[in-house]
Amino acid sequence: MTTLTDTQIQELRAQLEARKEQLLQELDEVQIAHRERMKSAQSAPQDAYATQANRVAQDAVRDAEARRDHDELVAVRAALERVQDGSYGACQDCGGDIGLARLKAFPAALRCITCQSKLEQR
Repeated sequence: MTTLTDTQIQELRAQLEARKEQLLQELDEVQIAHRERMKSAQSAPQDAYATQANRVAQDAVRDAEARRDHDELVAVRAALERVQDGSYGACQDCGGDIGLARLKAFPAALRCITCQSKLEQR
């Protein structure tokens, strides 16, 4: 059980919902852009090697950004499930409060700052 008030939880839930929608929109845009690139690549003549290498590098960056967005979306959805089941705001490692300031900065946080720091030091 956390010390977050219902109002604080609802504000954080709204923030999570907004981020979820933003991530879904960004991922949709990535899929549309990918389909358009595939169509144009099939119909366009072969480019010079340097241009192809540049395109491959750009695709790799876009793919990494899409993976990051997907991973964040998974974390946001999991946080929304925790809001639903009443466990939101509790550290998954020690069971203590995550802290309002941390949740405002990163609403999908799973751990309090102490436990997160320990995890990152390993």
